[in-house]
Amino acid sequence: MITSVRFLWLALSLGFFALFQLPAVASQMAGALALQERLIEVFDGNKDAIVRVKAAYAGAEEEGKTPVMLKVGTGFFISRDGHVMVSASRAVGADRVWVEYRGKSYAIKAIGHDRLTNVSILQVIDPPADFSIISVDSSVARPKLGAIAVAISCPLDFEPSPSLGIFAGMDKHLGNKVFPTEYIRTTISVDAGQGGCPILDINGRFVGMSVASIPELDGSYCLPADALARVRDDLIFSGRVIHSWMGFEVAERLNTDDKHAVYLSSVVEGSPAELAGLLEDDYLVSIQGRPIHGVSDVPGAVFFTRVNQFASVQVLRDTELMELSVKTMPRPQADVGIEADADEFADEADVSK
Repeated sequence: MITSVRFLWLALSLGFFALFQLPAVASQMAGALALQERLIEVFDGNKDAIVRVKAAYAGAEEEGKTPVMLKVGTGFFISRDGHVMVSASRAVGADRVWVEYRGKSYAIKAIGHDRLTNVSILQVIDPPADFSIISVDSSVARPKLGAIAVAISCPLDFEPSPSLGIFAGMDKHLGNKVFPTEYIRTTISVDAGQGGCPILDINGRFVGMSVASIPELDGSYCLPADALARVRDDLIFSGRVIHSWMGFEVAERLNTDDKHAVYLSSVVEGSPAELAGLLEDDYLVSIQGRPIHGVSDVPGAVFFTRVNQFASVQVLRDTELMELSVKTMPRPQADVGIEADADEFADEADVSK
């Protein structure tokens, strides 16, 4: 009898506990379903802008036969004129490039390539009538770390498919490799034809385009929307990106309590920096309003300056804060190349600006 009473009391207690937990469980389920619906909306709202990019490269003739290597990636429409943004490693140097949309192949013409950022703009000659576009908005803020990232790509030979991950970091370098500007790191893999895909946030806003794989982390880097907008404008209007150059090299003093540790280690004779009055050992404070806290901040600040325009450079000389105006010049030509491996980094930027 006592055992029966105890069993009944335990059952009633568990029942009351479950009853009180029902609202919380229901709320969690409702939240999960709402997230699922939002992901579906993001995919459905952008999938019609996605194309598969194919590039054929002819190899050296052997025994009367010419081998052909095929590279496959993902691209997306960015304008009603049929402009498509793709990874430059899927377009530069190819003997033939075309895109596939809804199972149909389309001829393209190359508008321009930028090897430094691994971005190309193509234009479909006779585009389909019902495609959609992904807007490249330079005003979109950086995502918060831990926020959900959504990629839409054409893996292998499949139709556009969504991939889910998170935004994991904002990096300006990886080891001794200094990026041309800040990259956004994600936990989304971009192998097997996914390179060059758009990355969006949970609200469907375009955040960036994948430009490099990180095999060690099973993740990827994407170039942010503001940097892509800068590259897009140059490629569409002039066919190439002319990167700015000021003519100085920088270094960083370590183990110092001063907040300004980046200084000009050398200034090129006759360069815009010298003509503007910059001197060796000047401490860099900011370039065009972008603060300089470390050496890796410098390339990104210079990246957003325009050639033949004046850029504001703040320096600390002795104890005096000075603001100088530097008229930038085109960056001297260097050996900037794209690896044969489609998803490797496009270039190793230096810190000579």
